Amino acid sequence: MVKELLKGVYCLGRDVHDTLRYIRQTRNMTLSYMDYDHYWRVRGFHTFQPRYRIMAEVIEPGSTVLDIGCGEGLLLEYLTETRRISGCGVDIAPEAVRLARVRGVEAEVADILHWEIKQEYDYIILSEVLEHLANPEEVIAKVRERFRKALLISVPNIGYYKHRLRLLLGRFPLQWEWHPAEHLRFWTVIDFVEWVGQLGLEVVDVRSSNGFPLLRRYLPNLFGNQVVFVVHSRSAGDRSS
Repeated sequence: MVKELLKGVYCLGRDVHDTLRYIRQTRNMTLSYMDYDHYWRVRGFHTFQPRYRIMAEVIEPGSTVLDIGCGEGLLLEYLTETRRISGCGVDIAPEAVRLARVRGVEAEVADILHWEIKQEYDYIILSEVLEHLANPEEVIAKVRERFRKALLISVPNIGYYKHRLRLLLGRFPLQWEWHPAEHLRFWTVIDFVEWVGQLGLEVVDVRSSNGFPLLRRYLPNLFGNQVVFVVHSRSAGDRSS
């Protein structure tokens, strides 16, 4: 408990510092639009993300998995190693797909808004994808009847206390790193659960993958930064029986 409290104090100081720094910071806008191929060429491989572990805990061993917006394939590689899944991915950026294939991950280039899912999977993953789309409702419509067990979605929480502090100081929350067009849609945890329900699905579990230590477990809408939602079809019980 003491360790968690010390982590919390450190996190609070860091987040307040970052919020104040963002207010004074001037961004060098080198891109006229958000170019994801350029993003992957410059950034390359990501490091392991805590949300991967949460998703692995949900996914049953030996399952089939489709990762939409798979990036460089690190999540699929991790699930293959830890859960023995049979997985494939799609991404809009050719450079991301090239990096995924370097890892040995099956991946193809596709714009999900113009790509049809031709089969069912046990799990479909949308990890940090929906916030990049102007019309994520179209993606949900595409995947709604294509998973048997669960749809795993992670999105950043605009209700995180650091973003609320920035609003209090008169500035909009800053969630982008490369270009303002990086994030086009925004949700709090509460709003996301309601939005999913309006689209005919049901959130059955909510887990914050990072944010304020300890408190994010109990109050994810305020203290969770990135959040994983486990989503079921309302008829999932009938389909899996």
